[in-house]
Amino acid sequence: MVMTHPSGRRRILPKDAVVYAPGDPTHGLLRIEEGIVRLCLYLADGQRVIVGFAFPGDIVGLIDDHQMLTAEAATSVMVYESPSAEQENDGPRKIRLLSLALRQTYFVLAIRSRRHARARVAAFLLDLAGRRLGTEFRLPLSLTDLADHLGLTLHTISRTLTEFRRRGVLRQGRGRVFTITQTDRLREIANEGPLFASENHLPSFSPGITH
Repeated sequence: MVMTHPSGRRRILPKDAVVYAPGDPTHGLLRIEEGIVRLCLYLADGQRVIVGFAFPGDIVGLIDDHQMLTAEAATSVMVYESPSAEQENDGPRKIRLLSLALRQTYFVLAIRSRRHARARVAAFLLDLAGRRLGTEFRLPLSLTDLADHLGLTLHTISRTLTEFRRRGVLRQGRGRVFTITQTDRLREIANEGPLFASENHLPSFSPGITH
């Protein structure tokens, strides 16, 4: 569904719909108003790598990623496309957005550089908590999306979440509602630190990418 307004247009898309793909005409900046968009890189062998997620308030389409990335609705979404004239007259805002995009890229690289699966999952959970979700949140993404984003298998993601729950770091309620019960311990794990209290401690992890 497309709703056109003088100041731009809004599009409502169902889960798994394509927001844009390589080869599509460039529409400019899109702001996520509701839902979550996943940014995917499809390799020649068909493998999907999710390079990032865009949450409400985030901007996509900034670095001409229409030429290489596919943006898909990870949930049902509403996106706002600002008019070309508005974009052309807002250079300082584009610079700020570029800076945020680079920070997010560095953060994703930092997550995937971690050797242990538990460190990657812990870092991602902390990032979710930092995105205004707090220490109690409903996991809005599928485990398959998490696996493709963190470079892990679906089995490893499931096993790691189970281990976090078993060790009291994480609690799961109904409807995929999770509560981080030991934030400091989760930060230690994110920095390749111990899962068990008896092991040595490392400096805590701070996501650094928040709204």
